[in-house]
Amino acid sequence: MSETNPQSHTEDESIENIVDTLTELEETGTIDDLAQVAQTISLASEAIDDDMIKSTTRATVRAGELFDTAAGEPAALRNLEVLTAALSETGSDPTDPPDGAGIVTLLRKLNDPSVQRGLGFALTLLGELGDQLEARADRYPDAETTADLGMESTD
Repeated sequence: MSETNPQSHTEDESIENIVDTLTELEETGTIDDLAQVAQTISLASEAIDDDMIKSTTRATVRAGELFDTAAGEPAALRNLEVLTAALSETGSDPTDPPDGAGIVTLLRKLNDPSVQRGLGFALTLLGELGDQLEARADRYPDAETTADLGMESTD
């Protein structure tokens, strides 16, 4: 009388499950998609150099610091949310502005309450931005600011 090994039965089930999963992935095209993703990652990793990684890391750290600062400021978070939503609704292609974006359209739009509200916000933002630039001018010498963010100076 032969006894069946319970461990062997479990291994057989596992192998059968793996084969079924692979078959399903093949039939749905998922394996091809995964291969394309792997190829894209491989190409991207070849294109990235150490300077790009360092620059991106510095910019990411700085962005994280800015968001940490903003996290303690509910008004700043609200304003970021409003700006992000407005940017999303503005249009899908910033290089393709709507027709009629001339001076006459500008003057007509100034009668629109939404435009007036946005313009008021923008003017207040510009005033605050000027105040912050003045208050922080000694913190950000030109050469350090752009170097810290991994950008070249435009001077």
